[in-house]
Amino acid sequence: MAKKIGVLVELDYCVGCSACQLACQDYYQLPVTETYMRCFLGKPDVVDGRHEMFMSPYAYRLDKCANCLEKEEGNAPCAAICISKALHVGELEEMKQLADTTEGHLALYR
Repeated sequence: MAKKIGVLVELDYCVGCSACQLACQDYYQLPVTETYMRCFLGKPDVVDGRHEMFMSPYAYRLDKCANCLEKEEGNAPCAAICISKALHVGELEEMKQLADTTEGHLALYR
């Protein structure tokens, strides 16, 4: 059975530079108009002094991600280039454990 991969983002530290997106695009030699990873830089609107909740009708899955992990001996190019070290890629169970021991706002994709 194939390993399940997880991507953990520490949202408090991500600066939205898109270096991870470009590293992935470069690794797979994709055209400028295509990528397997996209950074969403939108901010929620403020209603009555509070941030509105952002909801998406789409379930985000890693269906193209982490094919590079085995080739790069566990060092995903997107995580390696992250200037704030906010991006972590690895086996799903390891990412869950990291999330359990990390404080702040997190997003775990699987």
